[in-house]
Amino acid sequence: MLWGLQPVQQQSAYGLTVEALRRHVHLGQLLPGEQLPPERALAIQLGVSRVTLREALRVMETEDYFVVRRGARGGVFLNEIDALRELSSRRISRDPSMVMRVMEFREANEPQAARHAAARRTPTDIAALESAFNSIKCADNSATLRCAESRFYLALGAASHNPLLYKSIEDALVALFVLPDLTQDRSKRNLSIEAAQLLLESIRNRQGDEAERAARELLTADRIRIRDIVGFA
Repeated sequence: MLWGLQPVQQQSAYGLTVEALRRHVHLGQLLPGEQLPPERALAIQLGVSRVTLREALRVMETEDYFVVRRGARGGVFLNEIDALRELSSRRISRDPSMVMRVMEFREANEPQAARHAAARRTPTDIAALESAFNSIKCADNSATLRCAESRFYLALGAASHNPLLYKSIEDALVALFVLPDLTQDRSKRNLSIEAAQLLLESIRNRQGDEAERAARELLTADRIRIRDIVGFA
């Protein structure tokens, strides 16, 4: 007998398209107010029909991710930053314990990714981490900071050269869609920057123990920042 089998979940093509677009937004790969590619090009990129894409975009518009503008300069745009903050707040209010679960998941995976990255990193990995770290330091608004931090964590996962660890980091970023708040105490952001710099240097110098410790320090700094935004973490 096969134990633990669950019914296969049927999901529509437009539902899968919604998930792909949502992941893109949650990873900060689309900035507030930014326009999506033309419908034909986006459908080709996603590998779906234009009918499927339109249905997915309608769902995303209903959820307040996107706004549709008509006219000569119209198109589909990611919503503005305040609307995205409200959307994030609604998502968390529906399942407050999700924040704790995501942080626990990160704590189980990111320190190990850092240790493996210190042992396995390549010059290309270091260049990606450096580029993302520099973007973190230079970020002047919440959206660009979210994008830069996502790039840094994904570069960490890539440097581990373990596809499962990379996927776990990506999944955590997608699950916990919280936009940073640059009005917070600057010292708290500095804690994150200092921990990220230590993590980068430890990986560069192939110091596994130090890299793991720096990853835990970065998680602690993130937990403090997230707690300030959502009220708990």
